[in-house]
Amino acid sequence: MGRTVHGVTTFRVRRWIAIAVVAAASASVTATPAAATTNGVGAGFGPSTGASAVSGTPIACARAAERITVTSSADLDPSCTYTGGFDITASNVVLDCHGALIQGAVGTHALGILVATPADVDLADVVIRNCRIDRFFNNVHLRRDGFRALTADHEYDHHLSGVTIEDSTLTNSTGVGVYVNDYVTGTVMRRLVIAGSGSTGIYLDAGSRYNTAVHNIIAGNGFRESGPEGTVATLSGIEFRYWGPGREGIAIDGSRNNRIAANWIVGNSYGGVFVYTNCGENVHNDPQSWVEHRYGADDNTISANVIVGGEDGVWIGSRMGENVFPMDCSDPPYVSGPIQAITLDRAANNVVRGNTFDGATYGVRVEDDGTTVSRNRFAGADATHHAIIVGTPWRTSALGHPVTHTIVERNRSTIVGNPSPYRWVDGISGLTDLHNRALDRRSRFCRAPTVPRNPLIFVYAFAVQDPNGPPVPKPDFSVPTLGALAPC
Repeated sequence: MGRTVHGVTTFRVRRWIAIAVVAAASASVTATPAAATTNGVGAGFGPSTGASAVSGTPIACARAAERITVTSSADLDPSCTYTGGFDITASNVVLDCHGALIQGAVGTHALGILVATPADVDLADVVIRNCRIDRFFNNVHLRRDGFRALTADHEYDHHLSGVTIEDSTLTNSTGVGVYVNDYVTGTVMRRLVIAGSGSTGIYLDAGSRYNTAVHNIIAGNGFRESGPEGTVATLSGIEFRYWGPGREGIAIDGSRNNRIAANWIVGNSYGGVFVYTNCGENVHNDPQSWVEHRYGADDNTISANVIVGGEDGVWIGSRMGENVFPMDCSDPPYVSGPIQAITLDRAANNVVRGNTFDGATYGVRVEDDGTTVSRNRFAGADATHHAIIVGTPWRTSALGHPVTHTIVERNRSTIVGNPSPYRWVDGISGLTDLHNRALDRRSRFCRAPTVPRNPLIFVYAFAVQDPNGPPVPKPDFSVPTLGALAPC
């Protein structure tokens, strides 16, 4: 079975996206749409329309084109458009935009607001609020400069911690909406609208921890990076154009002890929240950018969110069964071939609790150990949608290590025409299945065929691209899925 790729097509998902895009486009969002109150998603997204007190040094419109370094609390003029961006390099700083627009030039690689400190210098207690940030590479970026030189067990001797980004709208980044770089801790992202990012809305990178994303709208992100309109890449000296699923709303990449709660995660290209550990990409192709991923994406809690659309709502261990050959990984493959590399993912002991899923092909997928999936609700328009899939192929068959110690309890599914939406694949061990229901009846786990995979990670289809010719036209292809299965 498969589905033709035409982007987001269902009326219900389009409606959620439309509401979120209207919210993102406005200078302020002072009330949450009624539908967004599900599961406690709160009110008051985006910059405040009220006149907040000026508490810092005013930054005048005359400086709007400069790249400005901020070392003490500052206030922007809401009548200005600031185009140079800001670098915050000191602790105890509040940057209050008062609804001002910070907007990058088309195609810029600059960062909108950068919070940065050397990896051996502490920086803490920064607040960014009431901002409209548009069209930078990453709209907000938190970074410890020189983090690659940190030695094992000493990554947290110093810290960049306690940064809060709140009551702001972040739109149309070519990269990420909020990027939390390696070994950054204790970031709070709340009451944000993050929409139209080329890649993920929020990215939590390797070794970051204790971060919180609550009461945000994360909508319509991920359609450019590895997206459905095609991307050019070179492999073994040959130029290709490939078409892929794009990216997810939130990426948790080798980041741990995070809380993702009460967000509205809607209509993002690939799905909602993906939890994984990067294989150490570009170790040979671009060693200057290579990062050692010392820690797994473990002990995260994803709760009380509304997650709508995409192929996968929440995917635990999302790279466990993917062919990462193009990524040039430092992690050794345990299954390999001429154009195949399967490496171990690490995403253990995560909790997915009390979320509402609507329209995802697979609501929750579990491919690593120790996951708890409880008290979630799943909806879908037809039986091609499935609530929970547990299992992973290659680790099970090649290493004899199936997904184990999974607890799935008290979930509810109203997926139309699917009385058996809870499935295991490829072999499992230690699955606890308690009090799950579908269509108002008790529903137990049963076996399903292996979930179809893309030929390469982030790739649906590809074609050789003449570097001197016009773009190769997009092929007409479908994405294989499990499709509707017989009840069990």
